[in-house]
Amino acid sequence: MRAMYRSHGFSGHTDGVECVAWSDDRLASGGYDDTVRLWTSDGKLLRTLVGHTDRVVCVAWSSTQTLASGSSDRTVRLWNTDGDLIRTLVGHTSLVTCVAWSDDLLASGSYDKTIRLWTSYGELLRMLVGHTSWVMCVAWSGNRLASGSYDNTIRLWTSDGDPIRTLVGHTDAVRCVAWSTTQILASGSNDLTVRLWNINGDLIRTLVGHTYWVTCVAWSSNRLASGCHARTIRLWTPDGKPSRTLVGHAGSVMCIAWSPAQQLASGSRDGTISIHTLGRWTPRTHQQFTPMFRNLVFQLMLVRNRQEGTAVRLPIEMWLEIIEILSDVK
Repeated sequence: MRAMYRSHGFSGHTDGVECVAWSDDRLASGGYDDTVRLWTSDGKLLRTLVGHTDRVVCVAWSSTQTLASGSSDRTVRLWNTDGDLIRTLVGHTSLVTCVAWSDDLLASGSYDKTIRLWTSYGELLRMLVGHTSWVMCVAWSGNRLASGSYDNTIRLWTSDGDPIRTLVGHTDAVRCVAWSTTQILASGSNDLTVRLWNINGDLIRTLVGHTYWVTCVAWSSNRLASGCHARTIRLWTPDGKPSRTLVGHAGSVMCIAWSPAQQLASGSRDGTISIHTLGRWTPRTHQQFTPMFRNLVFQLMLVRNRQEGTAVRLPIEMWLEIIEILSDVK
C-alpha cells in the first residue's frame, strides 16, 4: 500500500504567509502582516513577534535556536528562542529576501543585489557582489554558500565570501535553492523547472512538471519537495521522478520546510499554513470505505451532465488524488 499525506491547515496571519522554518517541533512563520509567529507542530500559536515595519519575507533558525527574520523594511532581526528581540541588523539598501545560517555565520540576500555575511552578534563581515539583479535565495552546505538571483544564475561562494562558480542553465529568475544532506543542490525558477546540481555545480537533471513559477524547494533526507504559484506542492523521488502532488491551498504556495519528524509545512498567499503528515490508508477493500465516500468518488468519475452531454470537469490534481486513493484499495 502506498503512503499518503494528510494535511492540517490553520491560520493566524492576517495576510499572506511568505516564509516558514522549523526548530525541532516549533515552527516560525513570517508574512505580509509584518509579523513573525511561533507555532507548535499541531498549529497552536505560541507567540507573535512584532518589530518589523513591513512584510516579513524570510526566516531561519540557527543551530543555537536564534531566529533570523528578514523584511521589506530592509532589516534583519535576531530573536532568541522565546521570541525576544536580540538585535537589528542594518545595512541592506533594499528589501531583504533571504536569510540562512551556517553555525554562527548568517548570510542575507537582498534586492540591492548583494549578499551580506554577519556574525551572530550583528557584526558585518563581508558584502558579496556578483549578481546583476535581485538576490532571491541563499543556502549553506557546510562552508559553501549557494545564492540564486533574478539574473537567472546561481552562484557558489566560500564561507569567506570568495566566488567559486556561476551555474548557468535556468532561463528565468531563480527563486529558491536548497542543499540535501548528500550535497545535492536543488534550485527552482520562474522557468517552471527544478534543477539538481552536484557539489561542484554540474547539472545532474532537470525536473519538469510545475505549471507556474517554482517558489520554494526543500529536502528531507533524499526526498525533495517543491512548491509553486499554481497552489500545488510536488514531491520527487531521489532520481527526480514525480511521486506525489499535494493540494489544498487557495493561494500561491510561497514556502515549504521539513521538520525533523518529516512533517512538511507550507505557507500560502491565502494566509494559511498547512502541515502535511505522512500516513497510510487503512481500508483494504472498497467495502470498507464509507458509502458516502464510495458514492462521491464514483459520481465524480462517472456522472455526466445529461443536458450538455459532457463529463464532470475537475482540476487534474483532484483526479490524481482520486486515482491514487483507489489504487491503494486492495
